[in-house]
Amino acid sequence: MANNLVENLGKELEQIDREYASDFAGHSRLTRDISQMDRMLKRVAAVVEQVDRIPAAAQGPDLARVREAASQSLELYKTERAAIAKAQEVGPAFEQFSVEATSANFVFARYMRNFAGKDRATRDVALLGEMVEDLRQIDKRMTQLLESVNKGNTDFEKDRKVVRENLAQYQKEIELIEGAQTSGTAEEQAGILATLANNQFAIYQGHFAGEPRVSRRPALLMRVTATLKKIKDRMTALRAGGLEVEFNEKNLKIVEDRLKTYENELAEVRKLRQATPMTDIMGELGGAANKLFDDYRGAFADKPRSQADAPRLALICDKLGEIRRQMLDMSFAEDSEMNQKNLDIVTEQLVMFEGEYEAVARAQQAWAK
Repeated sequence: MANNLVENLGKELEQIDREYASDFAGHSRLTRDISQMDRMLKRVAAVVEQVDRIPAAAQGPDLARVREAASQSLELYKTERAAIAKAQEVGPAFEQFSVEATSANFVFARYMRNFAGKDRATRDVALLGEMVEDLRQIDKRMTQLLESVNKGNTDFEKDRKVVRENLAQYQKEIELIEGAQTSGTAEEQAGILATLANNQFAIYQGHFAGEPRVSRRPALLMRVTATLKKIKDRMTALRAGGLEVEFNEKNLKIVEDRLKTYENELAEVRKLRQATPMTDIMGELGGAANKLFDDYRGAFADKPRSQADAPRLALICDKLGEIRRQMLDMSFAEDSEMNQKNLDIVTEQLVMFEGEYEAVARAQQAWAK
């Protein structure tokens, strides 16, 4: 009897999940039937209630898993119902604002991974500068959306305030990083420059080496080459100022060689992108995203967080963020159903990956104590 109950309740949850996937997931909340969601909520709640009527000692692990699954679905659908109600109350501006708020959250997550609690002398000031510009544009679009809403929206105002607070913080942080990177003796500065150069080499290795050129963002490689040019100039200036250490000379030669390689690669990436139709680039971005999903499943799914490779997960987040950025930019330029669907999937996965990175960080901090 217990087995039949588990099977029947499991089938009920599967039917509701398929209904959600078919009629709600990936669809505009403005057009969803909130009464249909209410019916789904009642059905899931009934599953939870039916399990709860059985004494805990008699439930067994299978029923416990059914109840856990039903509880998770219940929370998901409640959250979705509230979002649908809010979207339909505010109108089209809600979804547009949600996109901006989500983009801002990704910037905040990237800051936490790359800057918070890190040695300022080793940080990538060009990356932070790009993040500052991202927040400026997000703030600009949020302001335009706020002006389009007839009545004041306190939630929108709060989100924009958070964006502006972080924007101000990041701008101050740039000054502090630049100060840290130019302090100390000439030899100490040469050591810092070597670390900064290695960081740029790692970006190239992680984002470009062995990857299809058509799905790479030229502006990212431009940022790398511009940073290496500044590093080269500072290494040269230290030598002209009297610094005579062998490692600075060797590092300067390495930077010059890599810079030539990267500039050639940038030219090839630009050439290929210019010759490729936008729809084909969109398709390549979708394929690149699927590869990252596979990488994540192979390296992290069902693995202990305390033993997870956090730097590898951070790179997956960074690479998927690059893909999302390109998909989002293309959505502004051209209306494509394929690109929009891919963008929704990538955004959903990136939210999950960023959340998993935070969970891994917490688990490893607790493990280290």
